[in-house]
Amino acid sequence: MTNNRQQSIENYKQTALKIRQAAESVSEELLTWKPNEQAWSIQEIIGHLLDSNIINSYRIRKIIAEPVTQIVTFAHEDWVAVQQFSDSNIADILTTYDVLTNYNATLLEKLSEEQWLRYGLKQEEPISVAHIIDNFICKHVEKHLTQIERNRLQFNDK
Repeated sequence: MTNNRQQSIENYKQTALKIRQAAESVSEELLTWKPNEQAWSIQEIIGHLLDSNIINSYRIRKIIAEPVTQIVTFAHEDWVAVQQFSDSNIADILTTYDVLTNYNATLLEKLSEEQWLRYGLKQEEPISVAHIIDNFICKHVEKHLTQIERNRLQFNDK
């Protein structure tokens, strides 16, 4: 396994810890508070990251089993809206993210180098398993962790 691949998998595993840390010591009020009507609460952001992890799990499996497959998309705004994450237990959301991440990491560590580099197509753009881990998951989590921090700051300023 190459160092880049090992680092990608380790970064992926760390997303669970980072998300959990972002939710630690957050009051119930802050978890479900929205900066405005169109914005997501911290709990909805974390629920969205779980949905994204689920979708990317499926994408990875499609790519390694059915090379040169179309990358599925999802209506993330609608998914968040219908799942009512604010009425969910944050501990359950975090535990599910942890378990899914561990399960996926086990698969990723088993992949051959050829499987790691396989790709699906997003329209005509080739998207590899490595790209999904590094960009669709890890960078995506970092983006939303920044959003969570903005929610915290706005909540404290209100």
